[in-house]
Amino acid sequence: MEETSRKRARLEQDLVSHSDISLTFDGLASATTVIQLQTSGSGHVQSTQDAEYWFEDGNIILVAQDVSFKVYKGLLAEHSEVFRSMFLVAQGAQASTEQSTDGCPVVPLDDSPEDLRQLFRLIFPLSTNLKLNKGDLDIDVLSAVIRLDHKYELPSLYAEALSHLTTYYTIDFNAWISGRNAKMWKPEPVHAIGAISLARLTNTLSILPTAFYELCTLDPSSLLRGYTSRDGTVHRLSESDLELCLKMRDHLTFSNARVAFMLFKYNPRDCMNGQAISISPCSSTLRMVLEQSGMCKLPHFVASRRVLDGWLTNVDHYMASLGARNLCNKCRSELETREKALRHQVWCKLPEFLGLTIEGWDVLTNP
Repeated sequence: MEETSRKRARLEQDLVSHSDISLTFDGLASATTVIQLQTSGSGHVQSTQDAEYWFEDGNIILVAQDVSFKVYKGLLAEHSEVFRSMFLVAQGAQASTEQSTDGCPVVPLDDSPEDLRQLFRLIFPLSTNLKLNKGDLDIDVLSAVIRLDHKYELPSLYAEALSHLTTYYTIDFNAWISGRNAKMWKPEPVHAIGAISLARLTNTLSILPTAFYELCTLDPSSLLRGYTSRDGTVHRLSESDLELCLKMRDHLTFSNARVAFMLFKYNPRDCMNGQAISISPCSSTLRMVLEQSGMCKLPHFVASRRVLDGWLTNVDHYMASLGARNLCNKCRSELETREKALRHQVWCKLPEFLGLTIEGWDVLTNP
């Protein structure tokens, strides 16, 4: 509630600062609408209309930097009480000055044009629009919605956008290892940089362990380079988060090697292939799998940081390379149980690797 109050106070100041705007229209120039904004003490500012979100029958013009959008205030007001209040101020300014542009009140904003486009793609009914319940969204869309909510209060869109983040960057171990968390969307690993920024912004700490885990799987150059949004913004980890990521990489490498040795240097007690000998054929096979994994000859390396990945594919690849039969049923079943339990132990430590305590982290994740 305190955060909301501060937000509303700041927004009310912004609205008051817009109330002395006078508006003039400078006509058309080479098929591009040029809007002249005369603000108090700042002279004229020119703006060109957006190619996608300029509706001829729109009834409000929003100007972000040097781009103007002619849209429908009713639809925006439906999603945001802040927009609704802002439009009332703009209407009052128009009535007092008897000035408008293209017959519409004009409201200058200090947001990025690309953020507004991402929001409009969710609100206005174009055939090319994105929907948050479809798989074609990305980190830029979610970032725009969540950042704009902090200014314009978009409760329904915000809740849905945050739900996509917390579904993918889940607290549920079983959802992560089965891939259920990625059914709606699957961001690139480097986009976890954006997810970490949003987790900090919204104080949603449960996003951080798996977001940092994904970054730890990147090579150093990709981690340092970050990623670039469609509007040209470059996203990189802060110095403090980069330090956390490097420390977590060390924890993951150690944990992965530990899991490999605990899993494969093990003599099954009830091997069906050799009950009468001290080291069963299945046990010998598992030790060979460990050796090949240590030499990076199988998909999951011992020195890898991908500690949450499974190890059974290594067994299958090794057996297939020999043209040999698989492990006996008892050893295979025991291996599957032990492998999942060992990976789960590491999962439980992910918050600890970051120095975090996250309430409910393992409530839903018993394997």
